[in-house]
Amino acid sequence: MARRSQPSWARARHLTTRTVMFSTVTVALLYCALLMDGAQSPGKPPWLELNTCSPRNNVAFLKTHKCASSAIQNILFRYGDKHNLYFALPERGNYFGGGKHPFKASMVQSSPLNKVTPNIFAVHSKWDYEEVKKTMPEDTSFFTIVREPTALFQSLFDFTMREDVLGLTLDQYVKQVGFAQDRSFGYLGYNQMSWDFGMSLEDMDNLTAAHELVRHADAQFGLVLVAERMDESLVLLAKYMCWELRDVLVLRVNSLRDEFKSSISEESRQALQQRLAPDYLLYNHFLEKFDQQVEAFGRRRMAAEVARLRELMALLVSKCNFVRKEASGLTGRQKPRSYKVDGFVAARGGEACGLFTIANPIYLDLLKEKQRRELLNGTQQAPSR
Repeated sequence: MARRSQPSWARARHLTTRTVMFSTVTVALLYCALLMDGAQSPGKPPWLELNTCSPRNNVAFLKTHKCASSAIQNILFRYGDKHNLYFALPERGNYFGGGKHPFKASMVQSSPLNKVTPNIFAVHSKWDYEEVKKTMPEDTSFFTIVREPTALFQSLFDFTMREDVLGLTLDQYVKQVGFAQDRSFGYLGYNQMSWDFGMSLEDMDNLTAAHELVRHADAQFGLVLVAERMDESLVLLAKYMCWELRDVLVLRVNSLRDEFKSSISEESRQALQQRLAPDYLLYNHFLEKFDQQVEAFGRRRMAAEVARLRELMALLVSKCNFVRKEASGLTGRQKPRSYKVDGFVAARGGEACGLFTIANPIYLDLLKEKQRRELLNGTQQAPSR
């Protein structure tokens, strides 16, 4: 079996000139074959049909728990910050509604941080599409990200619901806690994607409601990324947004360290898969749709774009000399809130490189301060609708 290339967002050290040269040659060879690939694929969404477009600056992102959504959020933070766009910001913390209550437009409208129509919605919320639409400009592009449900739940448990908090191992939790019971901290538990997408606790055992959730989500989101296929997801995101590939470069942020990952018995895994039926409906639907979009984009064209993305990431790593460090060894803007994840420092490259390493909660606070300052100074301009 051929060895897979390391994902671009996980490569953050020890770049060599030979690697860059190899990537460049690969891109050149692949581009020779891509021009006609996918050109006549049926069923393309409109954004894949466009040969020319303008960058989309109004965007709403449903940030799902433990789906590599922090990496996507970091991309949106940096893009919006660079282009002086306005964010929908919670007055306190990094959630709208604390994760427990469905999002309401009033959560934005009542905040002194949001006196103009925001361009970017990118913080955690329990999704309500109609309420988000009330908040955002009419031409907003909607997207989100999904992950294989069993892997998601294991990560969620180890990251936040862990044994030292609940007094249960992962196996014990699966055996003792029913999927219709109250959620940990009011918002974490089984079928976390379905919950984040807006499903109520009462509907967690209702597959009819789960099918309806999938149907509504399919109509709401123009693009749904897949965490296990991050490089392809970033290529499609750049195309969907009409951004440059360099706009979607990102480090692997907020990823759980191996020593904090629990094991799970096969019996518990099977029981867990049954309890995660709503999440599997979501995931399988959007995984199939993702495959269709990659096909419509063109397989050879996608291979060329992924190679180009990796080349750009390799060049960035060479320029910035990113170094991964444990949270305990970091201070200031680079220090993650959780001791279970790593952070990064940029050994060179200045502020431009440093932006890639700011921990997301801290970056959110910086954006709040920037937006508050601009509002107080009266420099804001409402975005066009």
